[in-house]
This record gives sequence, structure tokens and C-alpha cells, in this order.
Amino acid sequence: MIKLIASDLDGTLFDNLSRISPANRQAIQRLQDNGITFTIASGRDYTTVLPTLQKYHLHCEAILGNGSQYVDADGNLILSCYMDKSVFLRVIDLMNQYRQYYMIFTTDGFYTGCDPEAAKEAFIERGIQHFHRTRDEYVLGGNLAHMPCNHLVKVDDFHEFITRDLEIIKVEAFNMDADSITIVKDQLQEMDGIAYLSSFDDNIEITDAHAQKGLILQKVAEMKGLKRDEVMVLGDGMNDISLFECFPDWSFAPANAALPLRTVAHQVVASNLEDGFAQAVNLVLDQQDNERKN
Repeated sequence: MIKLIASDLDGTLFDNLSRISPANRQAIQRLQDNGITFTIASGRDYTTVLPTLQKYHLHCEAILGNGSQYVDADGNLILSCYMDKSVFLRVIDLMNQYRQYYMIFTTDGFYTGCDPEAAKEAFIERGIQHFHRTRDEYVLGGNLAHMPCNHLVKVDDFHEFITRDLEIIKVEAFNMDADSITIVKDQLQEMDGIAYLSSFDDNIEITDAHAQKGLILQKVAEMKGLKRDEVMVLGDGMNDISLFECFPDWSFAPANAALPLRTVAHQVVASNLEDGFAQAVNLVLDQQDNERKN
């Protein structure tokens, strides 16, 4: 019997405009009515996720920063896996050497070593290109005004920075010149103590080596006394692959998912634009209802 369901947001629970469809909302409600824990699994930090939770009146647990944090339904930290600060300095040196735009996600805000306005502009341009956003969505009052790109603080001295009372959740770099990102990835292969992945060929997200969605969910499942086959996972991107590796029995990929996920998934369902999340949830809960009746 499934007792916990963890789902990615963008491309899985969300449509392409970061909305949760009525069918998907009904599926979440059905989970909660059946006493099943619902967890979102995101690369975002809590301050970025919170507006969505509030908008849709979701009171749920969350994996954040691609597995750097796990919080309860009230946002209280349960588990964490932050970057080693000496390793972080090596990552930043690499970003600066290859002149990448980047954002540093911390437990106390968002930072960058490059020009904040230039980094913001690069991030918005990617949003327009990949997600068909509009520039107005990012300005004050827009539905994306809370995004980290709008709140970047410039760091001039990173050796002083790492002495501050904060932890490093992740570093995200992006560049419309995808070839330059590829060069950085090649360099990161030689670096110990990190994990990295890309949602697209023009970005890269770097965390501690053990900060992966599947690994932190595995620890949470153990804390809750759950068996592997009592956990269901959904995702569409490469930052979700560890969820599928750790919980293969009930892993679902929407039709729009990256090929590696569709290949290893227990089942492929409809796309994120066709309520694939709801389809997966209802398939499993209908099966459990039938088993109870028999």
C-alpha cells in the first residue's frame, strides 16, 4: 500500500505556466483524504516554493534544492545536506574563470559574484525561451517577482562570505551559449564532493554529492518506517532520476519526461499538460481500493 507520494513540480505537477490543474488538485486532495503523505520534490528553495503552496492552499512536506533540504508541512527543516564551503569556493572559482552567470542559493538569501543585473537578465531570457514566459511576469507585482534572480546580492569577497552564518544549498549557472556550459561540466567531472545536473543544455545545478532527491527521500522514508514499495515518485527531469533509482517499484514519468526517466519508469502516463500526475495517482489509488474490496 502506498503511504507517501513525492512529485516534482515543473513539468510534472505543474503545467508549462507553473499552474496546478483542477484535476491534479483533486488528485492531491484524494491523497490527503486517504491519509497518504504528499511531498513536493523541487530544485527550488522554500521561499520560491512557498507562494505556490499558499496560492493552492497546499499544506505538504517538501524536498528542496534537489535534495539539499527536507522540510515538514510547516516549513520546519527535518534533514539537510549542504555544500562543503571549501568545495563551494572551487566551484565559484570555476564559474568566474569561465565567466558564467550564476546564482548561489543559501539559507539566508541569494547571491552572485557576477553583475546581479546581468545575471537577472540572462535568467529571464532563458525563462522566455524555454518556458514562454513574458518579461512582465518577473517585474514587481508579477507572478514571478519572487524568483531568486530578482533578489541577488553581489559578493565581492567569497573568503569572507563563507564565514557568514549561512549554508550553501546549491549553485545554479546558466548561459545562452550552451557550449560554455559544456566546458564547465567537463571541468566539474574532475571535482570531488559535488553532484551536478542540467535541466537544459544551457544550465547546470551543483549541490553536495549526497544532495539528491532520491537519497534524502530514502532517509525520510526510513525515519517514517516506510518500505520502498510504500513510496511512489513522479518526475520528468534529470534531477528526478535518483527518485526513480531509489524507488523503482512505483515510479511514474509523464509523457514529456526526459528519455532516461521514461526508459526506467514503472509506467509512463499522460504529459504534464494532460494531467499525467492525476492519472498516476488515480491508477494507484483505484488499484488499492480494489484490493481492499477483494
